[in-house]
Amino acid sequence: MNDAHFRNLDLNLLRVFDALLEEESATRAGAKLGLTQSAISHALGRLRLSLGDELFVRGPSGLQATPRAVEMGGSIRAALKLLETAVTVPNFDPRVDERVFHVSASAYLCWVLMPSVIKRLQADAPQMKLRIRGGEGSLAEDLDRGRLDMVIGGFESVAPRFVHTPLFSETGVWVIRADHPLTQGEATPEQVAKLPCLVIGGPHKHDEAQGGTTRRELGLRRITSWSNDYALNSASGLDGPITVPDVFSALMVVGETDMAALLPRRLAILASQRKRLVMIEPTRHPAPATFGAVIRGGESETGPVAWLLRLIVEVAAEL
Repeated sequence: MNDAHFRNLDLNLLRVFDALLEEESATRAGAKLGLTQSAISHALGRLRLSLGDELFVRGPSGLQATPRAVEMGGSIRAALKLLETAVTVPNFDPRVDERVFHVSASAYLCWVLMPSVIKRLQADAPQMKLRIRGGEGSLAEDLDRGRLDMVIGGFESVAPRFVHTPLFSETGVWVIRADHPLTQGEATPEQVAKLPCLVIGGPHKHDEAQGGTTRRELGLRRITSWSNDYALNSASGLDGPITVPDVFSALMVVGETDMAALLPRRLAILASQRKRLVMIEPTRHPAPATFGAVIRGGESETGPVAWLLRLIVEVAAEL
């Protein structure tokens, strides 16, 4: 679309585009905007003509966004949010407002970070609700469409249309079960290197490989594993006969076998305090992994999502 077309574009059409992207249905988009299905279809036709793209095509579960629509979606939603903020009188009060926050966080983060976040929410915003889901699925797409307010995790890269706020850094440490034969003496890294290594895989590598255009365009690339620099046996790296999907599966397996595993340090400390595991320091110390929170660009600094982000930043600073 050239500059002349943009100057003549009815900005109300962008509200229709955003509703279609979120609802994946002309009927539901019309209900959301108070328009008939016919009016939605007419608006979509005008958008297609202006932008030179189909934007939405029929799929098995409704209207499916084209790659061009996916690419545009985040920026349009952020721009609409800025316009909404500009004309809306700020009146968010966490002490009395009712709001449901939708946040993605892994089981590890639910263990080390979210309990204190929940305590703060209950104290500072008693009417708020928090819905936490795991780290699987199309997280960036759900951020763009408003199905998620925030994604917390470790990311190798974040698209510029999102705002990424670092929360804390984490290192790895090797663990074995508390009553492992090696604990009869002083377990050394050299001894642990001879044990079979339990590998923590997870769903993310498959997701990245199968995500196709949507995942690539939406631009959230997660950290999928700890660095091989932690490996005690340089010949095999972080490799072993058994792979489990997450750190909590690793906790259970290590607790019942003679295997060793590399775990996030905060989780290992909590488990060792409960006398479940013994920690063995790695021979090398790579750069820590950074965990952060990602929100949509354009969120008001005085709005509820920005308020929740500030609360989480404060909690993370105390870890």
